[in-house]
Amino acid sequence: MTTTGDLLNQVVPTLVRVARRPGAVLLRVAASMIGLLALLGLVRGLTGDEVAGDGVAAWVPLVLAGVLAVPVVILAVRRERLQAQTQGLDLHRVVVASRGTLVVPDGDPLRDPLRNSERNSQRDSQQQELDSLSAAMAENAVRTARFFPRVEAAQRAALLAAGGPVNAPYLRDDLRVTIGALVGTVAAVPLAGLGVIVTAVLLLAN
Repeated sequence: MTTTGDLLNQVVPTLVRVARRPGAVLLRVAASMIGLLALLGLVRGLTGDEVAGDGVAAWVPLVLAGVLAVPVVILAVRRERLQAQTQGLDLHRVVVASRGTLVVPDGDPLRDPLRNSERNSQRDSQQQELDSLSAAMAENAVRTARFFPRVEAAQRAALLAAGGPVNAPYLRDDLRVTIGALVGTVAAVPLAGLGVIVTAVLLLAN
């Protein structure tokens, strides 16, 4: 694994842990609002007055609750998967043996060859790191996706810099879907709240 991949495996789990509690609060609030909307929508649908012409329209709150629940479920699944993929990842750091310092007593005839070998290993490792970063930057410049192209390009670049999904399992899932689910969940809270108020008013008016 490259140094960049090792750095990602240190930073990403930390960010996941920091966002764990706010994410749980967001999911609970969204689930509560959508659940309340679904309950009121079910009551509204069952008590709708077909004579008044709101037979089908009475089920709109329940349908809205179902639509709003989609991003919340996706985010909950992705969140649990991300936590599982990053759990303990930062505890297993990769140590490159070639970067260590080998102590050789003075006067040892093998001293200079060992030092040259160490320098060559360090040079090869640095060149590999530069090549990986260059390839990642080139990959990040390709933005052909229609949906969140910058996110898709950044994920491809990070995956390349990390050395593939084996070294960075948290990059297997499409981050665009996760971000879209996050945006949908945040938007679901006020929309569900508005739906609850409107549905409750309609129920009280009947």
